[in-house]
Amino acid sequence: MKNYVKTPEQALVYLIDCALATVCHMAMLKSRQTGEYERQISIAQTGINWIKEFKIDASKTRANEIIDSDISVSEWAAKYDIKNERQK
Repeated sequence: MKNYVKTPEQALVYLIDCALATVCHMAMLKSRQTGEYERQISIAQTGINWIKEFKIDASKTRANEIIDSDISVSEWAAKYDIKNERQK
């Protein structure tokens, strides 16, 4: 996807998709720094908010899944969070 970035809008979508990939990865770790995980979620959520606010096309990205579902990044990440799964 990085090769297709031609506009500032596409750059934002790309960076937020990368942030969401990091959140997803961290959610699946057995051990993680909670503060860093929450920071990555916050960064991704800010980007999602901007994408929505500026009506930027985020199709075919993780961001689009969150936007279409009208959920927060935290809610989205919960489905990958193995710590939550172990507590059930």
